[in-house]
Amino acid sequence: MKYAVVEKQGQGTYWHDPSPYIAKLPEILPMLPPGARVFASHPEHYDFSAPHCVKDLRLQELPPVADDLGHYELRFAWSECESNVLTIHYKGVSSVRITSDDGGPVELSDYNTVRLDEVLPHGAGCSHELRLTTGTVRIECEDLTASWVPISS
Repeated sequence: MKYAVVEKQGQGTYWHDPSPYIAKLPEILPMLPPGARVFASHPEHYDFSAPHCVKDLRLQELPPVADDLGHYELRFAWSECESNVLTIHYKGVSSVRITSDDGGPVELSDYNTVRLDEVLPHGAGCSHELRLTTGTVRIECEDLTASWVPISS
């Protein structure tokens, strides 16, 4: 990531600091497409105690590539309580890169959660990078839309 800081301090211990990215947001926001702008600037996005914070969200599945129309979707839920799901729909996808720190497959588990993310201007739209505990997901697209939806019982 370019601005947000995720540093491993020890076994299972990380330093998270979104403040450099948050400080850069006023400059970045006008260059982002509308959906990405709304998602990146949501007041709870980096508030670690808020219900709509991305930190510690768990990927529910990891589709390998965008479909023929350039659409890609990721769904996330809280590890400890799955009462809400964050769905991010990417349109006009030009690149999806999924990498693990050890070169193997990215594991979907309660341990491998989102540490922080960044949405930045890129080409004809934006890039969205999600730093996981043991890997990274980076998507380049025209725009994205994010929605939080309660799971029905």
